[in-house]
Amino acid sequence: MLKVHSPGAKYLLFLSCLLIIGIAFVLIATSKYGAGVSSDAARNLSTADNLVMGKGFVDMVGAPLILWPPLYPLLLAGLSILTSLDTFVVAWYLNVILYGVNIWLSGWLLYSIFRDIPFYAAVGALVVLLSRSMLRIHANVASEPFFETLILVFLLAAARYLRDGSRRGLWAMCAAAGLATLQRYLGVVLMGVAAIVILRREGPGGMKRGSVPLLASTAPIVAWAVLHNYPISGTLFGPRELGAMLPLQNISLSLTKILWWFVPRWGFLDWLLLRPWLPLLLLAALLIVINTRRDWLAWLHALSGEYVWPALLFAGIYFLLLAFTVVTADHLDLTSDRYYIILLPIVLAAIFITLDRLVLSHLTRSSGVTRYALAGLLAVWLAYPLFAVQSYLRQALVQGEPTNYNIANSVNFRELSVVKAAEQVLQEDPDALVYSNYVNIVWFIFRHPVQLLPFENESLPRDQRLAALEANYPNWPEEPGYIIWFMPNQYHHIVAPDELVTIADLSLLFEDETGQVFAVHRWGE
Repeated sequence: MLKVHSPGAKYLLFLSCLLIIGIAFVLIATSKYGAGVSSDAARNLSTADNLVMGKGFVDMVGAPLILWPPLYPLLLAGLSILTSLDTFVVAWYLNVILYGVNIWLSGWLLYSIFRDIPFYAAVGALVVLLSRSMLRIHANVASEPFFETLILVFLLAAARYLRDGSRRGLWAMCAAAGLATLQRYLGVVLMGVAAIVILRREGPGGMKRGSVPLLASTAPIVAWAVLHNYPISGTLFGPRELGAMLPLQNISLSLTKILWWFVPRWGFLDWLLLRPWLPLLLLAALLIVINTRRDWLAWLHALSGEYVWPALLFAGIYFLLLAFTVVTADHLDLTSDRYYIILLPIVLAAIFITLDRLVLSHLTRSSGVTRYALAGLLAVWLAYPLFAVQSYLRQALVQGEPTNYNIANSVNFRELSVVKAAEQVLQEDPDALVYSNYVNIVWFIFRHPVQLLPFENESLPRDQRLAALEANYPNWPEEPGYIIWFMPNQYHHIVAPDELVTIADLSLLFEDETGQVFAVHRWGE
């Protein structure tokens, strides 16, 4: 038990204060419209809604859940049933709570690593709190926050198991790995790390002790992939376009995003970080020059701690797998780092260990000048995340969660005149079916039955597209309803209204620069 005035107790009080501040941050960020909602989030929410209604793992257009594992929509549905709250409200407040939890767990992991130098743990926890990237994934409906929680629980449980062979630690580690894999497919990395942790603790002859919890945690995702995904799609984890994944480009983009967590995008710095290999190679060369073999051995010894090496192993494998599984075209937005921000506590641990063993070890730590210089540098650097967070929160108060993740639940769509016009139409005809080029957004804003519009091969000449449209959709639409067409349209494979008129009767109800609303039914009806 921690004594009231012990360093550990003081640090827990510090973490509790950060937790409260973090929850306040995310509540401010979501105060205008609620949590941000991306296209993926709308699909998860609609799947959760359908689970609540007993329709199974299908989204708003009836497409089965394949590309993602089932835990997130299942969790939202379960909490919605227990609380009688809408799935969106459940997802919103779940991530608010998880932000506080993840700040606390991140801070405790860092304290466990740096018990001898709690200053590093305190700075690391403060960096997590002030991370705009960490804040915004918790201010959006997303699966990453709970995934982050499971990773942190895994790392803490793995360290306990490595330290004393705790059976509870073993089961907690394997359970966290199993749940993480059900939350995101790349949680399978934790399964591999768990196997290595067991092998290191028990040795080849002792693997039998860990095989039962490891197999038990693996069984649910195997059952999902084999019994659900494969019969529907012929694949275990959904169809993937391997040719759209460019690993080297993905790695370069990812390194830039990670470096931007710590270095502002100003002038020459921005130019440099857009070429991430250059500053990293220069830093590595400098460390090689100033350190001896003894320094490097001390660094490796610090990295071998039970709280550190499983985390670094997970981070390395996870980072490389992302390079081979992320569609590069979807990765070009350098402000989109939600896949990587979950690694922030691990990256901080690696930075502080490197700083302590390979840089500060050459300075006279007892020197007052050194201490004041380091404190001054830290204070200057903290201006960067503080400015970024306050700027983010100010934007959020005006327009709702302001990042590119939030497609559906900000002023960018909610205040559009085409949305206002469609709202009036649907109030007068609440049971009508809606078609749209942005079905995810329409479903979320109106919580109304939606259907996809016909598809076409946009590379064909117009006359060939129209001929194919008439041949492929002779009886469209199967039900009359309304088309809500947003402009500009980024989905060029969706047939536009000026071509739909060749196969259906469209009556224009509203039009301006934001879009159009049509009544639609079959010709002759």
